[in-house]
Amino acid sequence: MALAVAANAQLRDPDPKEKEVLAKYRTVVNEILDQFRSDDWDETVDYEVGDDVSVAPNADRPLDVNEMFQRSYNLRPGSQRYTSKILPSLQKLQETQNISEKQKLGKEIQKFMHLRVEVHFNVANVGDIEPPPSQNTDLKIAGAAFAYKTKNNVTNADSAAAILAFGNWQPVKWDAEHGWYHFHFVHLVNTPYIENVVVNLYGASDRIDELLHSIDWKRVNDALTR
Repeated sequence: MALAVAANAQLRDPDPKEKEVLAKYRTVVNEILDQFRSDDWDETVDYEVGDDVSVAPNADRPLDVNEMFQRSYNLRPGSQRYTSKILPSLQKLQETQNISEKQKLGKEIQKFMHLRVEVHFNVANVGDIEPPPSQNTDLKIAGAAFAYKTKNNVTNADSAAAILAFGNWQPVKWDAEHGWYHFHFVHLVNTPYIENVVVNLYGASDRIDELLHSIDWKRVNDALTR
C-alpha cells in the first residue's frame, strides 16, 4: 500500500494548457474509435483518457498520463457476421467427434470473434513488430508514418495484429539490436505537447483489414500538438 501511495504522489492534475491538449486528443481519438462500431459487434470501453486523467511529471517525454484508450469488441451472437462466419464452423464442431478437428475448428472460430484496439501517445519506443520491418511491407496507410500487419503476441497468437504510428517517425530507423523504433522528441520533458500517436489492433484479421481501409486515419494527426 505504501508503494502505491508513493507512486500516486508523483502524479498531478494537468494544468490548463495540458487540459487543452488532452481535450483535443480525446476528441480526435474518440471520433476515430467510434467508427469501429458495427451491428456485428458488442463494444466495451475498457480505458479512456478522461477528464480525471493525471500527469506523470517525471516521465522522459513531453507529456505523459496515467491512462490510455482501449476498446474491446466481441462478436454479437445472431449478427450477420456470426451467421456467415461462425455458425457453419460451430455446426461442424458439434457434429465431429474428432478431438483434433474440434480443436482446429475452435481456434478458427476464435480468430473471427474478437477485436481490441489500443491508442497511446508520446510513445518512446515501438517494438513487437514481427516480422521486422526489413521483412514486412509497409501498408502505406494514408496519414500514418508507418503501418504494419504483425504477429499477435498480445491477445491470441492465432489471430492477427496491426500497428499504425503517427507523428515524425520518418527520420527514425529500425534498431535491429533492440527490436524497436526509438522516437526522438523535440520538446522538453514535462511540456504540453503530443508528438506521436500509436494505434495497436489485435484480433480478427479480416475486420482489421476492413478498418485499415475504411477509416480516415489522416484524422489522427489532428491529435498532435503543432
